[in-house]
Amino acid sequence: MSNKTSGFKRAIGIVLGVITMLVLIALFVVLVMAPIPNIWGDKVAASDNAIDQAVSPTQSETYCPAPIGLADTGTYGDSAFQATVGNLSTQARYAAFGSVYSATVSAIGQKSSSDDVTLKDADPTDDSSVKTGAQKIDQGARLINTRMLQAAAGTGTVGTIASWADDGDVRGVSAASCVSTSLDQSFLLSGSTTGTTQQLIVSNPSTKPTTVDIAVWGSETAGKMALSTQSTLSVPAEGESSMELSAAVDGQHGLFVTVSSKETPIASVVRTVTMDGLTPKGSDFALPLPTASNASVATSITAGDAVTAYLFAKADTSTGLSWITAKGLVPAKDATVTADKVTAIDLGEAPDGALGVMSTAEDAVSFSVKATRSGDSGQADFALVNAGEPSEFSGLALPDGVKASITLANTSNARRTVTLRAYDDAGASVTSEEITLDANAAQTIETGKLSGDHGTAVVLMLEDSSKKVSWGARFSHDSLQDKDIAGLSAIDASTLMPATVHVWARNDSSIVK
Repeated sequence: MSNKTSGFKRAIGIVLGVITMLVLIALFVVLVMAPIPNIWGDKVAASDNAIDQAVSPTQSETYCPAPIGLADTGTYGDSAFQATVGNLSTQARYAAFGSVYSATVSAIGQKSSSDDVTLKDADPTDDSSVKTGAQKIDQGARLINTRMLQAAAGTGTVGTIASWADDGDVRGVSAASCVSTSLDQSFLLSGSTTGTTQQLIVSNPSTKPTTVDIAVWGSETAGKMALSTQSTLSVPAEGESSMELSAAVDGQHGLFVTVSSKETPIASVVRTVTMDGLTPKGSDFALPLPTASNASVATSITAGDAVTAYLFAKADTSTGLSWITAKGLVPAKDATVTADKVTAIDLGEAPDGALGVMSTAEDAVSFSVKATRSGDSGQADFALVNAGEPSEFSGLALPDGVKASITLANTSNARRTVTLRAYDDAGASVTSEEITLDANAAQTIETGKLSGDHGTAVVLMLEDSSKKVSWGARFSHDSLQDKDIAGLSAIDASTLMPATVHVWARNDSSIVK
């Protein structure tokens, strides 16, 4: 009897064990397969609002182009008829402002050399001083590598090269400010007519090669043009490549060009040289444009300049072009701008008192001018001047060997006061002046007036809290004027504001469920 009872209990235990196992398996399957109820999951109070974080780099690279030259350097036929740069001389100056702890200038593609320039200040304990450096350049482009303690307003590096010659095929003065790198750059150029070469030079300072896309719009028809040469350009790592734009699109009275890199940031310039047979008609660098604007000023114009304005917009618009003077605006011409087409306007000779050209448009336009002066025996020279982009802090470096005049222009309808600071070649402060500009008015200052017992002003910084004042420098050379050789060039100030990108983060509550 006891054996039967024991067997029965064992059977009951086995059955209950099997049932329990089946229940546990079923519960496990439910937990795995079924969604978790909302009441069991963590609740996230955050909404779908995005968080914006501004980020600025503390290292930058700035490209200073090689001295002005000729696109074709071949030697053909009689030496008397060969193209040559003649007795070209080139000087460069560089300056670092604010929280820059290291800035070195070296030939592009070279790690180190005896020709490298390290920017230094006269007194590292003096917060008012800047780091400076200068050199004579025979050939080749330069790269400024800058490291900052922090990316802050008033911090950064500027540089300028200036060349001059009184014989050869680039007689006159040519200058360029050093160009910051970016993925996209654009240019508004003078015409690609007979006798003009426009050599696009693209620099890639990174250790990775890249390919750039080149797009061109002209003055004769609206829309992007089909190029007779390639529309892409391969640029080696730590190197340069070039393309002759006037060969790709000839017969235009103005060009708008975009250069877009697919891989790495690049820096570009366009080297423009014009000849009429064997007679030099001018040379200069065209530099990347600032952001298009409704109201902008191209400075560094003087009375007697023959001025042509170039305009480009993405939408049909109209603009009024005026001479900007110390007393305000003097109307020049009104212009209708067709979308995706360059408009070239001959403004004739700049009148007495003219210090620049102002464009006041209904919509944002890109704007530049070409100022030309004539010398003896048919020779001429020109300056290619972009409309300036006002900035809270901006700077200029003035090379040795050239004479400079500074023009400041107020683009707003209200009186503005700015502070101009000058430094000598050792980086020590020379002077600081407050300058008041009437509405839509300009003022020119000879750099000699900024110099004095404390030194010669060769580095300048402007503080403009209104962000409404454009300024730049016009260069000339006394020895050229003595020989009746036209010589002029102009550069705009370079911003000393940190480059900023925005990083966006958005909450996603489903991630933690």
